[in-house]
Order: sequence, then structure tokens, then C-alpha cells
Amino acid sequence: MKLIDNVYAQLKQDIFNAGYTPNELIVERDIAEKYGVSKVTAGEALHRLCAEGHLTSYPRSGYMVTTLTPREMEQLKRMRIAVESLVIDIICAEVNDETILSLYSSVVPDVDGIEGASTKNSKFHMDMARQTGDKYVISMMETLLGSASRVEQYVSPEMRVAWQNYHKLIVEALLKRDAGTAKRCLVEDINQR
Repeated sequence: MKLIDNVYAQLKQDIFNAGYTPNELIVERDIAEKYGVSKVTAGEALHRLCAEGHLTSYPRSGYMVTTLTPREMEQLKRMRIAVESLVIDIICAEVNDETILSLYSSVVPDVDGIEGASTKNSKFHMDMARQTGDKYVISMMETLLGSASRVEQYVSPEMRVAWQNYHKLIVEALLKRDAGTAKRCLVEDINQR
């Protein structure tokens, strides 16, 4: 893997894991230092992320994570529901109970903690996708959840509890091979934002 590809992949993952907030200025020099590369390499990675719409360039200042418009958020929800419904179908048809039970370890556990709640929520949904073993589904989920991380939001204690409850209900439905119930809980989970 080329150095530029490595920096690009790491930086994209940092953005997708909410390592940068939508209002945080990202400076080429800082990226170069963080990844131990030249400013030219850092700049190329940043420009690639701009071209993909993950970052917005502010000439002579730096870059910021691109926030989603309300229309884009609705489109993202629609795509997540479609892809994650497929994930549910695959899990119900192909994944054993022991593997499904492992999803409980991804249920958002700390209802009192604010930090990382969105990341933990995304981890649950990503872990479901990984259980399919389908590289295309996994890649699509990484992209969709990465885009979802670009939405600046306060995660209230009530929302964290709701995430826990929906995630538990989804796992219970998957264990029963009840795709319909799992999908209904998924839709409610995604639409509560």
C-alpha cells in the first residue's frame, strides 16, 4: 500500500470514528505531524477526502468535516435501513446463535457516559454487518456509518437508553430468526435521531 493510501485510509477512519468534530479545523501541518508524513502527502490525502465530500476546504485556513444537510440525512437513513435490512436477512439465514449472541458485547453499555456513545452505537451496527461475512455489505456499512458520524449531535441519556433497548431487541429477534421484528426495531432505532 502506498504511503498516501495509508494516510488517506487512517484519516478517513478517524473522520468516520468521529475523531474530528464538524466544527474542528483540520490543518495540513497537523496531519503531516500526526501521521509522520510530508505536508504534500497529507495534502493529497485531505484533497481526496474533499473530493469524496467528507471534508470541506477553507483556503489558507484548513479543512473541516462536511456536515450533512437535512435532505442528505434523510437519504442516509433510507440507505441505512435498506442495507441493514439486508444484513438482518443474511444473519437470520446464515449466522449461528453463538455468533449472534456476541452482539450483546456491542450493545451501548454505559448509559451515564456521554463520550463515545455515537461510536459505540455505530460499532453495534458495524458488528452486525461484519457477521454477514459479505465484503460488499461491510464496505457499504462502513461508508454509511462514516457519513452518519458527520452529523454533529448531542446524545442525551434518554437516547443512549433507547439505543440499548433497540439493540437488545434486535439481538433477541435475530436469535429467534424473526427478521420482521428485527427490522421494525432497526427502523425505529435509526429514525429516532
